[in-house]
Amino acid sequence: MISIQDMHSVINDESQVFFAKRTEWSPAAGEREWELVAHALRVLLGHGPACVESNRNEFLAVADRQHQDGGWGSGELSQVWISAFLGLMLIRANAVLNEKQLVSSVQRLIDFFLERQAADGRWQDLPIWTDLDATSHPVSFFNVVRATREPYRVEAVTEAWEKGMRLILKQMTPDGGWYDPDFKSPSPVVASGSPVEMTAHLIQDAVVADLLLYDRFQVKGSCQRAVHRLQAWQADDGSWDGGNVDHTMDATRSLMLVSRVIKEPSSLPVIERAIDWILSAKNPTGWGDFIGMESNLERLCDGLDTLLKYQAYLKQDSTELIGLWGYLPSRVSV
Repeated sequence: MISIQDMHSVINDESQVFFAKRTEWSPAAGEREWELVAHALRVLLGHGPACVESNRNEFLAVADRQHQDGGWGSGELSQVWISAFLGLMLIRANAVLNEKQLVSSVQRLIDFFLERQAADGRWQDLPIWTDLDATSHPVSFFNVVRATREPYRVEAVTEAWEKGMRLILKQMTPDGGWYDPDFKSPSPVVASGSPVEMTAHLIQDAVVADLLLYDRFQVKGSCQRAVHRLQAWQADDGSWDGGNVDHTMDATRSLMLVSRVIKEPSSLPVIERAIDWILSAKNPTGWGDFIGMESNLERLCDGLDTLLKYQAYLKQDSTELIGLWGYLPSRVSV
């Protein structure tokens, strides 16, 4: 197992690479691919309030290019999943920045999601994401909206959040996982539709926050089942989904948050094996999508985010870890 000192060294080295590549991910530098931007903003948030403050223009640049309908996406077409990802970064950053422009941006995005939700509670973002994945991120966004006590359209937000949660919990299977066998992913690398990827997303993005807020749906048992399902899916080498770096990092982050919130000690060796595998999969700088593949900037962002969260996970007090998702503890002892 890597030492704390060595882990700090990896984080410092990879952070230097990340900031040296600013022109490749910075929205303030011009048009950039939105998913990469969202991953990069999450790294800035993971480095703490001083880093967010010194990168204020990066967050404002995202708000500057918000579409008229309140979302973001390729060209003029707003997309659900990436809009929620970017919105999560903006609302969390504004706890530090206190910018009126970001308040307005978040409120416009609330309108966007309220208008886009289907009657049964789902959001759709085909062909890239399953309906379950597409629903997980708006529910996560509404979790943070509620956690930060955003006063805009409170009743409508609560109703939409409840409908999304009911849909997600209804589709959870007795074994603790979520599945969509009919979905055909357009990408072989970051493949929405993987049960590992969906279960990791849904449990950390949507479900566990209910325990930290109002416990409206009494989800501790659902969280436990999902944790045990992710544990069972881990390969002997510590990875998930045949050595998929993205899905392994996602499952690891999910287990860190959910296991700490529900106080599930059996996840510790699973997480430690995963961290060892993630570090073994690293190239001299950064990570590729699978071992042996060339590094790419999105996986570098994922790797930094995972290690920063692991650093927080190792602390006895869980407040910092939970804060890295934007969920504020109000109902359970952390």
